[in-house]
Amino acid sequence: MAVFEAIRDVADPSYIAVADGGDFLSFARVGLEATTYLDAGVFGCLGVGVPFANAAALACPNRQVICVTGDGAYGINAMEIDTAVRHNCKAVFIISNNAAWNIERFDQDNNYGGRVVGTTLRHSDYAAMARALGAHGERIENASDLPAALQRALANAPAVIDVITSQDAISSDATKGLGFVPTYQALGAWDDAERKRMEDAKTGA
Repeated sequence: MAVFEAIRDVADPSYIAVADGGDFLSFARVGLEATTYLDAGVFGCLGVGVPFANAAALACPNRQVICVTGDGAYGINAMEIDTAVRHNCKAVFIISNNAAWNIERFDQDNNYGGRVVGTTLRHSDYAAMARALGAHGERIENASDLPAALQRALANAPAVIDVITSQDAISSDATKGLGFVPTYQALGAWDDAERKRMEDAKTGA
């Protein structure tokens, strides 16, 4: 992806990489090249990107810190950009803004008859939000503009680069479906079976 190419071309080799998200994290795990790397871990605790990057910037003030995150995960702790400004955390936050929880949207679209419910977002202007909080913010719609934007962001951190991306780029995690729904069975049937299992466990049946 163009985001990772821009980082590869512009960032200092010693930079600290932070990755957050679901669908986007699947891309980041293979796209980022860094000697120091943090992400949400095996439990997939979405929303850690901005706090992790703030902490890394404070702990290692002489190293560049670049956080890449999906828009859904970013929204969980987006107000921590205010923390970055207040504490002068010199981190850069790159948001893949595809206006969706894309693993879930893909799963609904392909395995539940196209019934997409609650998994699309807006192409909200996160760069404008960053500027309102006192950080440097830019919105990028053309991949060719990314390298120069990243250079400006690193020079003016804390900074947010809001990158408009496509929902059509399907990650390897998206094609696996939702792991907690066995064999793509209907959610209603799964819920009924789970309630029965819990009731049987209570009664010893």
